[in-house]
Amino acid sequence: MDGRAQGMGKRLRMLNNAIRRYMDRYSRKTEIDHLTCSNGWIIGHIAENGGSAFQKDLESEFGITRSTCSKVIILLEKKGMLKRESVSHDARLKKITLTEKSMEVFKIMQEDGDRVEARLTKGFTPQELDILYGYFDRIQANLDEAEKEQVI
Repeated sequence: MDGRAQGMGKRLRMLNNAIRRYMDRYSRKTEIDHLTCSNGWIIGHIAENGGSAFQKDLESEFGITRSTCSKVIILLEKKGMLKRESVSHDARLKKITLTEKSMEVFKIMQEDGDRVEARLTKGFTPQELDILYGYFDRIQANLDEAEKEQVI
């Protein structure tokens, strides 16, 4: 059957599932306290941005709701991966900071991520990857536009 007949959403979901299965099988997950991929991406984002962030930044970066983000932060805090700290200029605002434990986990995640990225991009030329990432950007822009159209 032609792949286009399956629809893009279905194909993307299938790829997402295959990537998750690959990561579950080949990651050093047992060393990183059974974090989900999403939790790992959040830790990675914070680590790559100086070791701290604000909740609204995470919501925006990952396209998640405030309540979902709050739940993830609370869970990661319970696991000793994050801590919330007050900021001097606004008592309501909490800075989310990585712990030493999460920085160690981040190093393992980087190694796993490099291995997964190498597997996913195997056989692609740099030009093909540029085109592919351009398509991903266009799909995201289409979805962002659709979401804005729903706002009254």
